[in-house]
Amino acid sequence: MKALCIIPILILSMLASLCVSCSDDVVVANEQEIYFEIHYTNQAWGNQFKGFLIDKDGQVRTYDKPASWNDVELKSTISKPEMEANIAQTTIAATRIAAGDLDKYVSASRKIKGDSLSKPANGGADLGLTRFYAYTYDADKKTYSALLLRQIGNVIIHNQDANAQVVADWLTKVMDEVY
Repeated sequence: MKALCIIPILILSMLASLCVSCSDDVVVANEQEIYFEIHYTNQAWGNQFKGFLIDKDGQVRTYDKPASWNDVELKSTISKPEMEANIAQTTIAATRIAAGDLDKYVSASRKIKGDSLSKPANGGADLGLTRFYAYTYDADKKTYSALLLRQIGNVIIHNQDANAQVVADWLTKVMDEVY
């Protein structure tokens, strides 16, 4: 008879403890919308400026001569509203990055040390420049910072960090799919 009384008490106690333990869960929103960018510029044969962003959902978002682009080459950081203005000037491409791949390369990009760039080398003339970037987001300042992974074309620069090379090689494959 005592066992029959104890079983409901145990069940209720376990349910109560589960409810209490769930109440401390804190959900942290990921405010970072963009993780990677590749862009190409060339003025040798007319003004060319195109590229793509990869967003948090794995969407590849292309652009071609946008009206007013907030370029990471011109300033050290881009504000969240500036990045949102860039995103508004893109078109969603057919190429989409699988969630597992995106997580893998975002994780690898977080391990990159930005100060290990090669010396610039001559790559040729009239080739333009293709730059590969990984973005980090500062939630407190609401700004994006770009980390150069690779630059090819007229001037060649490589980030010599092993993770940067892995991410840049992957982005090259994505670029081949997009273009």
